[in-house]
Amino acid sequence: MVVPKMWQEASVNKTIQKLAAMMDTPLMGLLGVSVCNDEEQWKYFIAVSSTKTSDMFEEYPVPASTWAIFSGTGTNQSIQELEQKIITEWLPTSGYEYANAPDIEVYLNPDPQNAQYEVGYR
Repeated sequence: MVVPKMWQEASVNKTIQKLAAMMDTPLMGLLGVSVCNDEEQWKYFIAVSSTKTSDMFEEYPVPASTWAIFSGTGTNQSIQELEQKIITEWLPTSGYEYANAPDIEVYLNPDPQNAQYEVGYR
């Protein structure tokens, strides 16, 4: 429940609105960036793709790579279900290996009850 609480707090304290105002490059949408790799412990960023900088936010560069993109709609719970299916059903039979890189959620419509999203794995 850590991630939903982060989104709720970011909405209440206007962080999401401040981030959205910085959005100026593709991927156009609010991003959930989950980082868990060999170099650092798990971190989750609420972010946007931007060329702008701000003292209020940390920059996290995402390396260019080949990504598998999965689209979905529904509630915030449905994105978690999609991610579970990707890891347990698609990945083992895909011929791909899970990379040591961030996973990215793109919220095209962030409405918690009627979300449109994409999930990217590399």
